[in-house]
Formats: sequence, structure tokens, C-alpha cells
Amino acid sequence: MSVLEKASELIDCLGRAGEPVSLGYVRSALDMPKSSTHRLLNELAALGIVRRTDDGRYSLGPRLLYWGEAAADTFDLREVADQAMRNLRDQLDESVHLYIREHDARICIAAVEGRQVLRPFIQLGRPLPLRVGAAGKLLLAFADSEIQNLELARAREEAPGLPNAPGAQLGEQLERIRSERWATSVGEREEGVSAAAIAIADARDRVVAALCISAPTTRLGEDEFGRLRDPLEVCAAEIHALLKRG
Repeated sequence: MSVLEKASELIDCLGRAGEPVSLGYVRSALDMPKSSTHRLLNELAALGIVRRTDDGRYSLGPRLLYWGEAAADTFDLREVADQAMRNLRDQLDESVHLYIREHDARICIAAVEGRQVLRPFIQLGRPLPLRVGAAGKLLLAFADSEIQNLELARAREEAPGLPNAPGAQLGEQLERIRSERWATSVGEREEGVSAAAIAIADARDRVVAALCISAPTTRLGEDEFGRLRDPLEVCAAEIHALLKRG
């Protein structure tokens, strides 16, 4: 059994207990040597995944509260956005994707594929860069300064090999995106693919996701972006209203 599997079983054990338990309780429940159990508990406690009480017992730690809230927000967002995304796909007949930021990457958490034979394929859960692509740039525009500086440096370094990417112009683009909550791209991450993205705000008006339309550039050239903006804004407003409501 791997260390990760042992850690997962230990967390499950503490969760089932429902109250702080002793080292002996955990060791017996997991059938592990006392020394290994103690070491693993201490390592998880140092990460905030496990909490050690004043009397030396163990319970689930505060970091799991953050993870649980983040996971719940993600799943709630997917469920809330689903019908609005389907309606948008039906209206525009193009693929609709929903992205969130995870540290220095964006991840597609929901997709409603267009019915066109030729369309971009985005793998759910696969990390993609923030510094290129409409959805990536939109999420980057609302990231903390540390992430922005990291991605700005990467953009400058990669500029010679990515002729369609923003490169040194990324910082200027981010200022405009922050103001408009709207971003576009043509062939930045993948040649021949265009995209337009709008910000999704939560109940506290924090930008938590990017709603994105993507299509081959042959169907979605720069002159087509304008017609997408109103439908995207309407869809984003609908999702925002549902998030506020619930």
C-alpha cells in the first residue's frame, strides 16, 4: 500500500470516528505499526490535514475545511451552470466550456460540446496555461500578483516560439480584461482555434470562473467575436444570479 493510500485510509478513519481519537485507536483501526501510524499522523498534522488536540488525540484538520468548501463550490458551479451552458450551445451552435483557476493553471470543469463535426476538444480536468487563450487570460487577470508575475515572466520567455501568443503584451491585455471582464484569443495556445470568454462572478462578486466559447478560426475569426459577447454576458449573468440565489 502506498503512502498516499495509507494517508487516505487514515483520513477516512478520523472522519468515521466523528470525534478526536487516540493514536492507539488509529493504529488498531488501520492495522499499522505504532511507529508508522505516529509518523504519518504527525506529517499530516504538520500540513493541517490532521489536528492534534491538547490531550494528544487526533481529529480531522482545518485544511480539509478549505478543501471541502472549494470542492463543494466547484460541484455547485457545474450543476448551476449546466442548463445555461446548454442553452448557450443551442443558441450559438458552438462548444461551451467552463474553466476555473488552480494556482498557475486553468482547468475545464464542464463542457457542452457543439454539434459541428469540426470542433476543439478540451479534456476535463487537464491543467492548461493561464498566459494564453481567452479563458486563461481572463482567469489570470483576476489572480493574485504572485501568479500574474509568474505567468508574465513565462509569457516573455515563450514569446519567440509562440507567434500568436500575447508575449510581452500580456500585461497590457490583462489590464483591459480586468476592466471589461471579457477576453478573446486567436491561435494563442493551438493554431487554428479561436475563443472568447466572459467572467463568472459568485454571490460576493468574486470572479470564480471563465465561461468560454471556442471554435475553429475558420468559423470564429476576430470579426465574429462581437456577436458572441451579448449571448455570453447574458449566460454569465444567469449563472451569477443562480449562484447568488443559492
